[in-house]
Amino acid sequence: MTTMRLAILSLLTAAACARDVSPAATTKTDAPSQAQHQAAGAPGEHVAHASHAGEGEHAGCIYAGTEADGHGACPGGGQEPDAPKASTGHFGAPFRVAASVPLHEAIGKAAADTVLVSGTVEAVCQKKGCWMVVKDGNDTARVMMKDHAFAVPIDSRGKPVLVEGTLTKRTFDEAQVKHLEQDKGGDPSKVAGPRDEHVLTATGVEIQS
Repeated sequence: MTTMRLAILSLLTAAACARDVSPAATTKTDAPSQAQHQAAGAPGEHVAHASHAGEGEHAGCIYAGTEADGHGACPGGGQEPDAPKASTGHFGAPFRVAASVPLHEAIGKAAADTVLVSGTVEAVCQKKGCWMVVKDGNDTARVMMKDHAFAVPIDSRGKPVLVEGTLTKRTFDEAQVKHLEQDKGGDPSKVAGPRDEHVLTATGVEIQS
C-alpha cells in the first residue's frame, strides 16, 4: 500500500511540474519566432526601398543600372557632374582613335569597336549637360558619358562635335523618355511609350567652335 501511495504521489508531482514549465517553455519558443519573423521581414523591406530608387526628381534616370556595380539607382544618388562653363573644348579622356568618320557612316558599319564620329550637336541636357544628341544628315545618336564621369556644355547646340566611344542601340522606357523630354526643356506629358535610339557611350567629347 505504501508503495502504491508513493507511485501516485510521484505521478501527481510530475504533472504539476509539467504545468509549471509550460508557460516558460511557451515564452522561450515565442522569442525566437519573433526574431525569425523580423529577420524574414528585413529582405522584404529592403526590396521595397529598392523599388523606389528611381522615384522623385531622378525618376527615369538614363544612367540607372549602367555602372559596373549594376545598381538600379541613378549613379551618385542622381548627382550629375556639373556642366562645364566653357562652351567649347575637349571634355573627358583624350581621343585614342586617329581618324574620325561621320556618324551616319559609323551607324552603317554597326561596329562594336571604339569609334571617333563627327556630327553636329542637336540637343543637350539643359540641367547639367549629362547627355547630348548628335546629328548627321538624317541620323542621330544620343551621347551618354561613360560611367557618368563628365558633362558637356549646355549651350553647345548647333556646334560641330567629335565623339569617341562605342555605338550601340538601346530602348529607353517611357519613364526615361519623359525624363529626357523634361531635361531638354520640353513637356513630358506630350511624349509616351518606349523609344529606340542609337547610343554613343562616350569616353571623350570635343565641342568645336
